[in-house]
Amino acid sequence: MTKKRWKFSFNAALFLIWLILFGFIAIKAPNFLKPNYLISVMLRNIIEIGMVALPMTLIIITGGIDLSVGNIMVLSCMLGGMAATAAGDVAAVLVTLLVGVLCGILNGLLIAKVKITPMVTTLATMYLYLGLARGITRGDSIYAYPFAAFMGNTVVLGLPIQIWLYILLAVIFVYVLSKTTLGRKIYSIGLNPNAARYAGIKTDRILIGIYALAGLICALAAFIWLGRFTSIKYDAGTNFNLKVITVVVLGGTSINGGIGDMKGTILGTLIIATLNSGLTVLNIPIDVQTIVQGAVLMIALISYAVLNERAKKKKILKVEDAKNAG
Repeated sequence: MTKKRWKFSFNAALFLIWLILFGFIAIKAPNFLKPNYLISVMLRNIIEIGMVALPMTLIIITGGIDLSVGNIMVLSCMLGGMAATAAGDVAAVLVTLLVGVLCGILNGLLIAKVKITPMVTTLATMYLYLGLARGITRGDSIYAYPFAAFMGNTVVLGLPIQIWLYILLAVIFVYVLSKTTLGRKIYSIGLNPNAARYAGIKTDRILIGIYALAGLICALAAFIWLGRFTSIKYDAGTNFNLKVITVVVLGGTSINGGIGDMKGTILGTLIIATLNSGLTVLNIPIDVQTIVQGAVLMIALISYAVLNERAKKKKILKVEDAKNAG
């Protein structure tokens, strides 16, 4: 039997980048290694972005994009908080989840049924949800209610509850994308939607489903976000959308669709979490932090392109060898 040789994959490159970053920051600022800092600052502050990045990976693999996720999260927060004031926690939870799912379904319907491109659709709905959040609340802040405070601040077995929730969601998403028929169908839609449709895949139903799922995860993140910050204004999700997309693209998911990996998204989340908290503990100015984050994203994308090109060349050589052997 021939032993399988380990291949240096893009995920391995990402993991190496993360180790180098983590090690460098730990050497420069030993306080970074304190368990309380790693858990309560590094991991806790990235959870909402990491959660929403999971369904965003599915969306981008299909060749789509969702620029409205941050605004869905904030609108869910706003209406849920208002429901809590009027009718209590149970109503707040139901309203938050319902708003998130309905916003996601609207995105999916416009993309799958009306055939408006995902970027144009979600750019429009981003402003729609932003305007609704501002108009409904008249610019006022929404304050945390008991369930949101529970989700944002409860610790279970030494870890904040939102970290446990993220781990659970990450395991589910990794399994669905890599081990199920649905995962293969999602890749098929991204590679060639017309061919997928002719093959009998219900592309419209899947697209609506994953955008609705993104809305649901945004609603779950809304509980945590509101609980952590205790109050939120209508414009709180302005930069959230691009941060989520950055994590997904950093993880190796192609913006053109058909290529991506949930494990890469998880590694991308870790890299951004390490950068955000590490540069802060090093007292790096915020403008420099932005430059460094952009540079790391560029390095990751370049390495992804190089590894992809090498993989293509190897496949071509194998095909040519097979033809010559025949």
